[in-house]
Amino acid sequence: MRKCKAILLIVLIVILSGILTYGNSGPVTWFQYPGISMITIDEHSPISVLNEELHFDFSKEEHDNFSLIGEVSAKYSMKNTEEESIISRMVFPFIKNMWGVEKDKIEVLVDGKPIGYSIHYGDTVNSISANGKFEESIELKDILKSVIEEKYAPKNFDYEEMGILYRIHLESDREESMHVVANFQTETGSSRILTKGNNSYAYNSESNEFSVGTWLDEEKRVMEIFSFDENLKIDIKGYESGHSDADEITDFKYEIEEIEMGIEHYLIDYIATDRDILIGYNIPEDKNVYYKALDQALERERFISEDQISSLLIASRYVLIAYEVPFEMLEEKTIEVRYPTLGSMDKRKTVNPTYTYNYFLHPAKYWKDFHDLTIKITPSKDYPYVIQSNLPLIKETDGTYVGTFETLPEEDLSFTLYEKEEITPSEKIMNTINNNIYLLLFIGIPLLVILSLVILGLMVRKVVQLHRKNKNLNRL
Repeated sequence: MRKCKAILLIVLIVILSGILTYGNSGPVTWFQYPGISMITIDEHSPISVLNEELHFDFSKEEHDNFSLIGEVSAKYSMKNTEEESIISRMVFPFIKNMWGVEKDKIEVLVDGKPIGYSIHYGDTVNSISANGKFEESIELKDILKSVIEEKYAPKNFDYEEMGILYRIHLESDREESMHVVANFQTETGSSRILTKGNNSYAYNSESNEFSVGTWLDEEKRVMEIFSFDENLKIDIKGYESGHSDADEITDFKYEIEEIEMGIEHYLIDYIATDRDILIGYNIPEDKNVYYKALDQALERERFISEDQISSLLIASRYVLIAYEVPFEMLEEKTIEVRYPTLGSMDKRKTVNPTYTYNYFLHPAKYWKDFHDLTIKITPSKDYPYVIQSNLPLIKETDGTYVGTFETLPEEDLSFTLYEKEEITPSEKIMNTINNNIYLLLFIGIPLLVILSLVILGLMVRKVVQLHRKNKNLNRL
């Protein structure tokens, strides 16, 4: 009987632990991009880093985007090794979407006093892989391209090009919404079209016929079609619904406004009035990012909707805080950058998450020399332990973790915070139960009932056997 019970228990545990069905709401992982060291954009900089103090402070216990927020202070003692005055150009890179920098409190200080900076928007970056790896590295040549002042040179359109904007004004007194469609045909498949204000799209490749549509109710609506290459004849029709077999209706008004306009002028207006992605944000002054987004979209196809442009603009990219620091000959100065950082959340092995922070140290190699790096981590009260670090750190009596290095480490920094000193086997078991709680309810409980019935049956059988044995002995 004991053997049978053991087998059934093993079967139950294997079933519960082997199925990857998560019962809890919310993501199990949420990966963030790494932080990056300050970079010089002078190719042969005479500035030497005498020492750097890199401090990650989590003592405020703030959370956002499934992450514990840390305040980073990167403080550099620097020296001009030239016997002449210079102005050193520097950037501090981030990876985030173009408007993500708006809410971050970023400070640049020279000898303890704040200075101004400009913001530059670089190329988009690759996504973080499913295992949390970010394969790209930051190199000086890429930074130089991102802060270049020249106007972006597009490949798929010309700034001097003139096109025609067809602005379609729609109005209806209907209480029920209807679907309005604008149909038009192009002479060739290479005609470039930019649309806005529509939520449906269809194309017939044989006839080069396009249809763009929108829903219309008692509020006025506007659709826009910008044609780069040719005049369009647009036919407007209304339908009871968006279904292909819907009845056609005519109780609505429309007016098509034709405006000849340069593509450069229209593109800025197109982005500035975007109602979906720009609410609450300022329009960045760096227009190159818009021109490049249109160029990238036209590289892929000739019919461009606002969603395609928006997806390119909200993608994560290099955002560069750029500033200049004057040095007298052989002068030493302290430059500090302060900013918030987010870590990657992971609950695949624990009930409560771990938070991992990555920081690219290697861009500091572009300074003339680099000496004496100190890394300090001040954990939070709820997450007081660094359970993993690829660089050696020593825990101090005050609970902080410190690492000192005479020169720039060969590896970039990665460390993980957790509420306990280590992830124990019992926590892994609790994580499995927690993540499979629904499975436990719908499968585990019936199995436990079956197991109980089997054990009860074995016990009854044993009692019956003993009763029969005693009865036979009495007969003898």
